[in-house]
Amino acid sequence: MENVYQMAGYTLHLIPTKKFKTMTISLRLQSPLLKDTTTIRTLLTFVLMAATQDYPSTQSLATYLDENYGASLSTHITTKGQSHIINVATSFVNDAYLPSPEHLLEKQLQLISDLFYHPYLDNDGFHPSIVQLKKKELQEKLQANKDDKFSYSLDKLFEYMGRGQVLGIPSTGYEEEIQNITSQQLYQYLQKCIKEDEKHVYVVGDLPDDIVNVFERILKFPSHCHDYPSAYIFESPRQDLLEVIEKQDITQSKLNLGYQIQCDFTSPSHYAFTVFNAIFGGFSQSRLFKVVREKHSLCYYVSSSYDAFNGMMIVNAGIEANDYRKTLHLIGEQLADIQAGHVNNDELYLAKIMLVNALKKTNDEAGSMIALAYNRDITHIRETSEEYIEKLMNVTLEEIVDVAKKVELDTIYFLTGKEFHESH
Repeated sequence: MENVYQMAGYTLHLIPTKKFKTMTISLRLQSPLLKDTTTIRTLLTFVLMAATQDYPSTQSLATYLDENYGASLSTHITTKGQSHIINVATSFVNDAYLPSPEHLLEKQLQLISDLFYHPYLDNDGFHPSIVQLKKKELQEKLQANKDDKFSYSLDKLFEYMGRGQVLGIPSTGYEEEIQNITSQQLYQYLQKCIKEDEKHVYVVGDLPDDIVNVFERILKFPSHCHDYPSAYIFESPRQDLLEVIEKQDITQSKLNLGYQIQCDFTSPSHYAFTVFNAIFGGFSQSRLFKVVREKHSLCYYVSSSYDAFNGMMIVNAGIEANDYRKTLHLIGEQLADIQAGHVNNDELYLAKIMLVNALKKTNDEAGSMIALAYNRDITHIRETSEEYIEKLMNVTLEEIVDVAKKVELDTIYFLTGKEFHESH
């Protein structure tokens, strides 16, 4: 089990393991997901890791990392329900495996501190050349997301389903806002994050005895504590099913379905819904895969996913345009079948075992171990993986039927070719 320490302005979580020859540090900054800040916050993650006072270019910073046995540094932005999370992560060789001590823990921790307190500045803002470079990179990323029709169609589902709500705010921001952000505004926003974001730091690896002292000495933030809400249950303001058909010059059509489910990460029915999703469309042994894809040969791919932070479920399928109605009907039929209690014991057991195996795999990767711990920490769920597995294994057929009956199709987003014509 991890060891938790309250530090200056952040919570430190130590996850000791002898599995890796590296150490991984992840600093996660949590703030409310807001339409007004989603773009500037995303741009900040790009600019933040580009340079520091000591390493005033992306090239010099990359050289420094290379010289330290190929240490990695990355930033990433994501949403967790109502929260917008910046993740600053570094991974580096554990000193114990080097011929002589290089103090890489101290060096990488100092680098993380410098990203926040000693960035490469000019005229009370981030250096304009860095900002311009990163604005271009962010725009290219957003364009790439549009070109990737799987990502694009999923984003559009969230946009339509969550219109006027937190679900409809894109985690990576709005393309049209990027150029208007100044270097000074960006630096001022960094100051706000330093003061107001809720911060958790995770360390995974074979940890030295004095690690808490090292963090105490090097990494400090202003003291404060915000408990920002994350997981919630999505509720649509509409009474009617929303169906959106968009035509583009594409060959493979993308079908995305959004469901209201009356359940989220913190609900007592979370475990039952996790098992239900595994039976319905979560794995290659699931109903959607076996019936819709294999038996009827209708999809290039099909799966369901439980978004436990937004309290909703999504089904994605890649299909031929002509199979639109038939695929919709079959997906609905499989849901109705589970709602009617038509699940055999083998199917139930297999779903549980696949979930347990997937959970056990997270222990093979430091990033997954951190992600799992963080999900529990921001939702205040105190349970070990063993306890979680026990709760999954105890889920009954009745509980699965109960959660399945609350699943309601809310939004259909269908991205298809220009030649698509539907005859009702």
